[in-house]
Amino acid sequence: MFKKSLFKDLTFADIHTQYSDPHDAERFFFDLKWKDGFVCSKCGHTHYTTVVRKNGSLRTVYQCAHCGHQESVTAGTALESTKAPLFSWILVMFAYVISKTGTSAKYISDLTGVSYHTTKLMLRKIKQAQKQDNETHIAVDCDAIELDVFSYGGKKHGKR
Repeated sequence: MFKKSLFKDLTFADIHTQYSDPHDAERFFFDLKWKDGFVCSKCGHTHYTTVVRKNGSLRTVYQCAHCGHQESVTAGTALESTKAPLFSWILVMFAYVISKTGTSAKYISDLTGVSYHTTKLMLRKIKQAQKQDNETHIAVDCDAIELDVFSYGGKKHGKR
């Protein structure tokens, strides 16, 4: 789910420009969850209507036109039941994906402006989702191996 190709050739300025609006951030997750358009998780139909919530929620609820099942872009994902803005999730995901080494939650928090505790929770959920994604895709038609960071060898022994 969280791959470098997701943010290919983007900078923090680009992220702010493209996704700072809540509707744009939600559209990002809509396209991520339903790559080929909305599909009801209950019945599989593709037609939906949007539900206007009375409590003033910023997030859209999508209702299947066939069975009436309601779902949001965060339902059934690592973001389920999050109260953090979706734009904050995009920022943390971007900072996590572009860092080549294990980056601390404190560093990402300082970089993105999201609180430390929220960043820590987000990173835990992102890593958990990544682990689950890797477990479901292990050794399936392994034609190519992609390495991000590679090191070989170690300390040389003896005099230099």
